[in-house]
Amino acid sequence: MATGLFSSSRTKKHNGGFLDTPVEDQISEIRNDIAALAKLLSQRGSDASSDVRSRAHDVRDHAEAGLHDLLSNGEQLLSELRSRYASTEKQVRHTVREHPVATLGAAAVVGIFLAALLRR
Repeated sequence: MATGLFSSSRTKKHNGGFLDTPVEDQISEIRNDIAALAKLLSQRGSDASSDVRSRAHDVRDHAEAGLHDLLSNGEQLLSELRSRYASTEKQVRHTVREHPVATLGAAAVVGIFLAALLRR
C-alpha cells in the first residue's frame, strides 16, 4: 500500500492490526496528492519566473546605465578630439604662413621619402 507525499498514512491501526481503506478513498487521496504537487510545482515555477524577470530587469538597467555612460564619454572624447584638431590646424596654418620656404622644403623631403618607399 502506498503512502502519499502530502497526506498521512493510508492505513489505520486498530487493535494491533491494519484495516485497509477502500480503493476509492486511496484514489481520492492520490488525486489530492497530485493536485497538491501540481500546485506546488506551479508556485515554484511562478517564483522562479518572477526571480528571472527581476534579474533580467536588473541586468537591463545596468546595461542601460553603462550604455549612457559610454555614450557620454564618447561624446566628450569626440568634442575633445575636435578641439585638438582645430588647434593643431591653427598651429599648422600659422607655421606655414611664418615659414613658407621651410614648409616647401619639408614637403619636398617627405615627397622624396615616399617616392623612394613606393619604388621598392
